[in-house]
Amino acid sequence: MRRALLACALLGLSLPAQAKKPEPPPTSSRSAAAAPSPKAASRDAAFAAYKAEMDAGQLPRAADALVALTDDPAQAPFHAEAHALLGDLLAKRDLPYAALLAYARAYALATDTDAEVVGGTVADALALADKVGDPAALQAALSKNLGLARNEDVKGRVAYLAARESFRTKSYAVALAVLKTVPPADPRYAEAKLLEGVILNQQGRAEQALVPLEAASKAGEGRKGEFADLLALNLARSYFAAGNFPRAIQFYGEVSRASEWWPEAQFERAWSHFRMDDMNGTLSTLMTLEQPFFKDWYWPEADLLRIYGAFLMCKFPEANTDLEAFKTTYAPIRESLKGFNARGARATFDAARAFVEKDETAGLPRMLLRPYASEARFLGSLAAVRSAEGELARLGKAAANPFTDRARQWIEERRDALVTAEGERIGGRLDAQQADLATRLADAEIFGLDILRMQQQQYEAAANTGKIAPAARKAKRADRKRKAFREWPYQGEAWADELGYYRVDSTPECPANMRKD
Repeated sequence: MRRALLACALLGLSLPAQAKKPEPPPTSSRSAAAAPSPKAASRDAAFAAYKAEMDAGQLPRAADALVALTDDPAQAPFHAEAHALLGDLLAKRDLPYAALLAYARAYALATDTDAEVVGGTVADALALADKVGDPAALQAALSKNLGLARNEDVKGRVAYLAARESFRTKSYAVALAVLKTVPPADPRYAEAKLLEGVILNQQGRAEQALVPLEAASKAGEGRKGEFADLLALNLARSYFAAGNFPRAIQFYGEVSRASEWWPEAQFERAWSHFRMDDMNGTLSTLMTLEQPFFKDWYWPEADLLRIYGAFLMCKFPEANTDLEAFKTTYAPIRESLKGFNARGARATFDAARAFVEKDETAGLPRMLLRPYASEARFLGSLAAVRSAEGELARLGKAAANPFTDRARQWIEERRDALVTAEGERIGGRLDAQQADLATRLADAEIFGLDILRMQQQQYEAAANTGKIAPAARKAKRADRKRKAFREWPYQGEAWADELGYYRVDSTPECPANMRKD
């Protein structure tokens, strides 16, 4: 019988009259009103001091009352709501960073019963996050409480932030599942599909990544700037990983010259040409990165790729010269990296900050710090740290009381967390660069022996035949300036996007008996 009752309740059906449960005795409205629920009564008691101060117009004291409530373990069921209300008051006191962190704590503590009250603050919290430059402060809390996004206008962004948090912690399956909840009509849909493609690429699923990336392209059609550049770069990388090098070259070429990713796109494009055995395209693309403008950029792999290209074309003197220049340039850089990270995460962060703000290098080569002057992630973290420092300075002038002390504590903790995270990330990259350089310099020594061996083969062949085998002959023509053609003298720089195209002499100089084709 219990199963029948349950089935009928789920299906919305009625049972026959004989199966109905007896009706409870009627209750008067007066007796119902006189018996409030225990939770409602305890909530009124918990927030009584806060309500009294609010009724009196004493906002600082009301904030102090909320701090006292959040410190009381016995009031744990109301801590989420108290933090949300404290966020409201801190925002009114022009303490946006402290308010943001109060909201983040509310979301981390919220349960299903808090969703109605706490969820209504999400839009305000997102606006504060944009104001102080730290949307990541909400990521961890919202990723565990997606149900707080009760309004349609914030659901997409909350899902996007939650996916970013899962991506950060390498919970790729969770991130992909969350991104699927962003509907096509949502303003964040294009960004969500782009992030989905990035995650799939991270998992080594390049061909599958093309599907969401193409969807992002369609959804963001006509958009320019950072979104368009990142989309083009990730499409190019997906096609490269999938082995479709012509399409990769096409999309690398769509990264705009103004983008911080443009030099990297040129380097990766050169690899696409190399994989197609197009040495002319490889060396022509790398020529841009050899110009004086890029002398402070860190391109060891590009330098070795150029040297290897010359080696494959039997341009041994050129390859030898460039190889010695590589060792002269990068051996001191490797030495400068030794022991740098022993200074700690804060010192590493401070070094990158000093470079961005004061052009100081802290004893490191400029090329190792240069990326952080334009990297969106570091600049965003630095902007958040500055916001935190500004708010802490204002709090330093305020009278000491429980809510200002708590606000100061939260902001200091968040600032330190940002500094540590960025310092460790940059330090990890410097460690990786040191290890990478050690390997490349060792490989360079072996590479030099390979060049020597190939030259010896050439000379041995000459000893056996009595002459050096001739390289491919080049046509010699007198240069003539066409009518109405204007010529500018070379002044040390050549830009692929300004010239349209240029050619590099990539005719192999290998004698016929040494060619591998």
